Amino acid sequence: MAFINFGSRVLKQTSSGTDVEILQHLLNNLPDFIAPPLATDGIFDVKTKASVEAFQQYFGLLVDGIVGKNTFLYLGQPTSTYLPSGALLFGSRTLKKGLRGRDVWVLQNRLASTSCKYALALSGPADSIFGSKTQAAVKLFQKDCGITQDGIVGPITFFQLYLHTFMGGRLLQRNRADRNQGYDVYFLQHHLKELGYYDAALDGKFGLVTQSAVKALQQASAIQVDGIAGPQTYYHLGSL
Repeated sequence: MAFINFGSRVLKQTSSGTDVEILQHLLNNLPDFIAPPLATDGIFDVKTKASVEAFQQYFGLLVDGIVGKNTFLYLGQPTSTYLPSGALLFGSRTLKKGLRGRDVWVLQNRLASTSCKYALALSGPADSIFGSKTQAAVKLFQKDCGITQDGIVGPITFFQLYLHTFMGGRLLQRNRADRNQGYDVYFLQHHLKELGYYDAALDGKFGLVTQSAVKALQQASAIQVDGIAGPQTYYHLGSL
């Protein structure tokens, strides 16, 4: 099956492809009260639509069972109007040493926030430049996924990144409607809980308790204490 990047098209009933399969995996990663479980077969069927509708209802989105720009945003993949001017959609081009851009920034955030070994390989927060350290981190990720270790992020590696890295596609913060709810907020809370900074419900909603937990992590890491989850915070989430 040819790779169709997640977020490159609107998804709805009768759609099929790798982007639908990614959608199904992401929904399955969430608790049942947010999105009921479903098969990961790449076919947007009635059950997939129902799970999308449950996700939309939970987060206060238009409940239509169609995955457009707002639903993609809440799934951690900003598209179209949510991207800075001139920025490329993550996954829309092959990434390799020598490139730079927002999609490289997302790659670095995703890797850094996922594992200590990737954060150590990067040795610092996202800088949007694909250098030797980013290449090394990609190779480690590829090794863990059992795929070719060439340090180049193409379709196979992107597919695995969507399945095994959970945040980093956008800044997360309280009191910003485009940043304060969703799949990535849920996993931010999950990571903070594992580190002992968060002790409340994993609800995917960035409220005061989540903000306080982010600030506590930032203070302990001796970085700017602003309550916003960005590159510095993503890096320290993974490196602790």
